[in-house]
Amino acid sequence: MCFSATASFMTSAATSAAGVAALSRMRRPGELPLAAIPLVFGAQQAVEGLLWLSLGGTAIPIPDLVLADAFAVLALVVWPVLSPLAIGLVEPERGRRFALAILCALGVGVAVYGLGGIATAPYKACIAGSSLVYANGHAYANVALAAYVASTCLPPLLSSNRSLWVFGVLVAAGLVVSTFLFFAALFSVWCFFAATGSIAIYAFFAVRRGAALERKV
Repeated sequence: MCFSATASFMTSAATSAAGVAALSRMRRPGELPLAAIPLVFGAQQAVEGLLWLSLGGTAIPIPDLVLADAFAVLALVVWPVLSPLAIGLVEPERGRRFALAILCALGVGVAVYGLGGIATAPYKACIAGSSLVYANGHAYANVALAAYVASTCLPPLLSSNRSLWVFGVLVAAGLVVSTFLFFAALFSVWCFFAATGSIAIYAFFAVRRGAALERKV
């Protein structure tokens, strides 16, 4: 993430707390992937915090290459599948579920492509200005990038739930801002914006719980 290790660790703590709270309000196993999204973002931000420390000269027991690849796996392999899967499992409308299933299949293909790239050429991270930049010496194909954006951005925007739709808007807005202002560090900065936006996922569980309590009164 741009700024500092402190910012990454603070974001990690906030999103992880939202994820734990969401897990405590689950009603069925199918909601687990959705509740886990803030936790995964929390792990990703923690990885970036460690990278900030390591690249800044602080000795830590985990090599930079391991941390960079861990970030890449979460960004390029986990998110294209988790996003459509999590939203699809809680979507009540049949037509939307069908569209999300297609995006999930697309996401699997994107994940396989991303995993192949990581296995072939591991990622490295460096500090550029106030951001972390990841690279493995190979350009991410434009078609694959379009498929990546579709599988990660579109699922929450297709949701019939307002809280999840808001999350989708925040993710999409983060992509636009990152592309135009932080292109070299696109994935790092975009993941930060998405991480902060993932706190909105907690609202999916909290609003539902509040409505249930009102019905009991």
